Amino acid sequence: MLLLVLLLICCSVCKCEVGDLGYDLNIGNTIDVFANYGDLSQVTQVVSADYEDDGQEPIVPFSEKNLRVFANSSSRSVVGGSTTNMEIQICDTFEDLLNTYFSNFKIEGTDRPWKAFMGDWVDDEILRTMGIMYDGKLENCCYVLVKWTKPHTSAQLDDLTGVAVKDHVGRAVDALNVSDTAEVRRFMKSYGTHYIDSYVTGNFIYQVFKYKRSGFNLLRAYMRVKVRNAKASNNSDNLRFYFSSYFLKQVGDIKVASGNKTVEAWAKKNLRESQYLYSRPSLLKLHYSPYLAYKLNELLRADNGALLGLDLKTLRPLFKDRNKAEKYAEIVENDLKLWEVNA
Repeated sequence: MLLLVLLLICCSVCKCEVGDLGYDLNIGNTIDVFANYGDLSQVTQVVSADYEDDGQEPIVPFSEKNLRVFANSSSRSVVGGSTTNMEIQICDTFEDLLNTYFSNFKIEGTDRPWKAFMGDWVDDEILRTMGIMYDGKLENCCYVLVKWTKPHTSAQLDDLTGVAVKDHVGRAVDALNVSDTAEVRRFMKSYGTHYIDSYVTGNFIYQVFKYKRSGFNLLRAYMRVKVRNAKASNNSDNLRFYFSSYFLKQVGDIKVASGNKTVEAWAKKNLRESQYLYSRPSLLKLHYSPYLAYKLNELLRADNGALLGLDLKTLRPLFKDRNKAEKYAEIVENDLKLWEVNA
């Protein structure tokens, strides 16, 4: 009888701990960034997918293994949001393009979060997801990223001061010897390196333009003037001129972050501009056509398939001992720098 009672207690504990394990986007849960470092885009929907959508599996923004470690944390979330204006982002180099694309992603301990998502990808694969054909040359190339964003859900973890840690996690933290690097790394695999402090989901449509240096410099100068004179009338807007073939090396395909093929097909059909004897895709049409902007907004309204922003913070709040917390974070961040260099 006693054995049966002990068995039931053990099962209930196991069930509780298994229930803390998830694969959805759970605010406050922890992940091990090293589990898929270099290819986090495999478990997060952050770039347009090249595969054909068979309609069987719904597109989800996040499917990385995560663990609930805080017993009574709370968060705030907002559903909905207006479409942002078209963003034109200037990128001096290929790495600038990647830093800009992932500018809303933060991983404490690194200044280049894109490395965690695509560091293991070859240049050809990265450019293909950006809609650009790889010509073997990245040096002295400059790019412009044009985006149109529709947020769906935003979540932010509340202050963790005074928040309790799950009992089994607390015991593991207390037993952890942070002076033993190997033991710390085993802890990372079991309980994670970072927790999800905030995220934004939704969708965005984007296009990359590859520029000649001379044309790129002219566009940058024009954009600076345009920002200074933001209240000026759009009647004299010469934006199309700076996106003409005379200044461009390559015009990228229009892509949708969630991989939504319906939206991509609509964009391919409707967002084209004629130039001389041929036409080409151009997100600039949204800038000049309120009707097309409205139609795109309607198409994106219910699409929550892409991760638009993510803020991951190291697990300092798990530790009651401040010195222990800092030592743990130091090991995590040193490892991040090493992985970043080698990715």
